[in-house]
Amino acid sequence: MRHARIAELTGSMSRLGLTVVALMLIPAVRAADIKEVTEKLPHAYIGEFLWDDDNTVQNVVITFDKVQALNEQNAEARGCGSYEVGRSVTKIGVQMFIRLSDLEVEIFERSPDGNGAFETEGSHRGKLSDDLQQIDAQWTTTADGRHGQLHLRAAASAACEPAAAL
Repeated sequence: MRHARIAELTGSMSRLGLTVVALMLIPAVRAADIKEVTEKLPHAYIGEFLWDDDNTVQNVVITFDKVQALNEQNAEARGCGSYEVGRSVTKIGVQMFIRLSDLEVEIFERSPDGNGAFETEGSHRGKLSDDLQQIDAQWTTTADGRHGQLHLRAAASAACEPAAAL
């Protein structure tokens, strides 16, 4: 009987030791995720945007010239973009926040150049794929709740002229 309790105690101590080791490794894993995202995030994405109530495809280009960790849980990417509808092009500043735990993103657009009707009061909320190659997000306009869908895929290269500072 006494030996059985010692075995239980030894088993409990062993599980406790494994738990402590696992908890010590969590920050190391999280730090690797930060480094992976900040170093491997593609700097160019291309794709389409469509308002939910309109079938006009807007061609989108986004490039990031700065990607940085904000803390252990979040990263930020800044750059520029452009939306093209027909022959009309609107250049914008872009700021994307990435939550590292689940790769949820929020993208803000600022300083539209070239189209006074361009909507910047709102944000895209969505997901960055695990391989960092796709962004799927929904735009919601702050004033009226209007929605649109953004679908981007990584590109080897793309260019946009910087819009005014964010």
